[in-house]
Amino acid sequence: MTGLVDVTEESPSTFYMDESGQGGDLATAGPSLDFRNQPVFVLAAVGCDAEADLAEGVKSIRVRRFPQAVELKAASGHASPAAVGDLLDVLERVQAKILMEVMDKRFTLAATMTNTLVMRPVGPSDRDPKAYWLRAQLAECLHDAAPTAVYDAFLDACRQPSEETIKAAFRAILVWIPPSTSRDTLMGALRFITLDSLKDFRKAGPRRPEVQRRFLPLSDPGHSGKPVWVLPHLSAFTSMYARINRLRSSRLDGVRILHDEQRYYADILASAKAAAEGLAGDGEEIVFERADYRFGETGDLAFVPSDGLAGIQAADLLAGFAMRHVRDILAGGSPSPEAVAAFRRLADGRQANRGVGMNLMLSNRDIRRCGLVPSRDPAVSPR
Repeated sequence: MTGLVDVTEESPSTFYMDESGQGGDLATAGPSLDFRNQPVFVLAAVGCDAEADLAEGVKSIRVRRFPQAVELKAASGHASPAAVGDLLDVLERVQAKILMEVMDKRFTLAATMTNTLVMRPVGPSDRDPKAYWLRAQLAECLHDAAPTAVYDAFLDACRQPSEETIKAAFRAILVWIPPSTSRDTLMGALRFITLDSLKDFRKAGPRRPEVQRRFLPLSDPGHSGKPVWVLPHLSAFTSMYARINRLRSSRLDGVRILHDEQRYYADILASAKAAAEGLAGDGEEIVFERADYRFGETGDLAFVPSDGLAGIQAADLLAGFAMRHVRDILAGGSPSPEAVAAFRRLADGRQANRGVGMNLMLSNRDIRRCGLVPSRDPAVSPR
């Protein structure tokens, strides 16, 4: 593991996870892409082995600020800026590690469209840093400028894969961007690459289901048997697991990941964990500055109730606070100075290495609206 630091006593072996803003998969985006009024998804993890000290700190916050509450829950209004500030003090005191995935669902959908329909990986060169960087730029363009009709056509293809629906998804992009658009512009490059991908689709045999699947994101079976398309929780958890692997220098033996109970998606997340662990055997290892998909060892994942688990309550408060803060900003709101200060404390670790901090799946424009400076992993910057 060249270039990785050794695991120290500061690398926890227990991680508590919870999420906010679930709302189902992105194929159920709803009219005008409102995502059932939940446009932002956040997954938070708190790594801490000092369970008793953490529990005592969380209890002190509950007794002082919410004396009538049995446990702290963001959905009950407990994720106030003041309470989150207190929680961050506690987490610093017990030397906990905070990892967060903050995702704008519209941008996530644009990135998914880029990585499947527009510029799907077909060989080793597509995992080159320059290719990752280009995909990021194309996703920015789609997010910032594409009309709803482009997303609707792509989602129709996901829900009902066929030669006709996939071609309609290609056409939606090509109709949106005029043929006269210069290739020297980002939109011109997007049109040119989309045309090239459409040609590949036509040559490969568009009537064949296996070909159609190559140009769309893979679905997963939901709890009711219906397919789930582009589940934010799935990609967020996979990224989080790779970041824990990075933090632990690929030494996951004995690591516990305790996730709040998942009625609908537990099986999908467990399958995603196994799939990520299998990448190394398939020769598909991906290494970033803050995430490592080379899994030499595996951790244990369990879904547990939040009752009595201070770590999951802490993760719930952090996820709920960050979700509401980013959601309100993207909707044009002006958070209070206290909320801005608490969010900045959470984001301060964003530049840190080894996987800790906040990973933002937002456009550069929206990151700036959140008062932060866009920063790409060095591994996905152009050379």
